[in-house]
Amino acid sequence: MLPPRALSFQHRAEADQLRAAVGSGGTAVLTQVLTGIGGVGKTQLAANYARTAWDSGGVDVLVWISASSRSAITAGYAQAGVEVLAVDPGDPEQAARAFLAWLEPKADQKPCRWLIVLDDVADPADMRGWWPPTSPHGRVLVTTRRREAALTGAGRRRVTVGLFTPQESAAYFTAVLAAHDRH
Repeated sequence: MLPPRALSFQHRAEADQLRAAVGSGGTAVLTQVLTGIGGVGKTQLAANYARTAWDSGGVDVLVWISASSRSAITAGYAQAGVEVLAVDPGDPEQAARAFLAWLEPKADQKPCRWLIVLDDVADPADMRGWWPPTSPHGRVLVTTRRREAALTGAGRRRVTVGLFTPQESAAYFTAVLAAHDRH
């Protein structure tokens, strides 16, 4: 489930970077990793990106996974397997593997456009064996405080999210005050 939109959400340059990597034509970067310290808005940027992709009809399947542990990642994929494929929920690992296998492009089936968001990856080792497959019809967006090469190898692109610029800070502060009738 997508997190609710932040009160006074501010558009940032990083949001443009996310969209440009997919919409630039040619070879697209299909896995992007948002990195930065806690509280800079990585999850809100990911939620905005996912909400925009869904609302515009750019994806057929959207899966949001809280990825703070290996078991949470497995459980998220398993839940997607249950909901999308109606697999047996009794074996979460098998359900998760079935879902990842379903994401693989197949020549004899109509392509399904999908977006997987892995929010708050705490340990890159937790992702070993759980990266979604590379597909021209799929995208992956990761948020994390970590910066290890394991998160950005294999064609994954890092987008560093920093603090608000002075202009972004002023715009946010102004919007929050206006939302509370303080002008």
